[in-house]
Amino acid sequence: MQRVVCVKWSLDDRYILSGSDEMNIRLWKANASEKLGMEKFSNHPQVRRILQHRHVPKAIYSESKIQKTMRYSRKRKEANRRAHTKPGTVPHIPERKKPIVTEES
Repeated sequence: MQRVVCVKWSLDDRYILSGSDEMNIRLWKANASEKLGMEKFSNHPQVRRILQHRHVPKAIYSESKIQKTMRYSRKRKEANRRAHTKPGTVPHIPERKKPIVTEES
C-alpha cells in the first residue's frame, strides 16, 4: 500500500480525491452507499413525457375546465355585443379594472 500524499474534497462535496506517492489519483464517493445518479434514459421521449406530465386531481381539472369555458363564453358574448351595437356604447374594460365583487340588487 502506498502513502497518501494529499486529500481534497470536490466542490459539490460528493467525492473525495486522494493522491498517493505512486502518482495515482483516486476518486472516492464521500458517502459510500450513495448512488451515482446517472440519468441514462432522460432524453427518451416516453421518459420525458412522464417527467413533464403534471397530474391534477379530476375534480380540480374538471372545475378548471368549466371555469375556462365560462370565461371564454363571457369574452365571446362581450365581443358579440360590441360587434352588433353602435360603436362606443359597450366599452372595453380590462380584466384588471373589472370589479371582483359586485352588489346584488
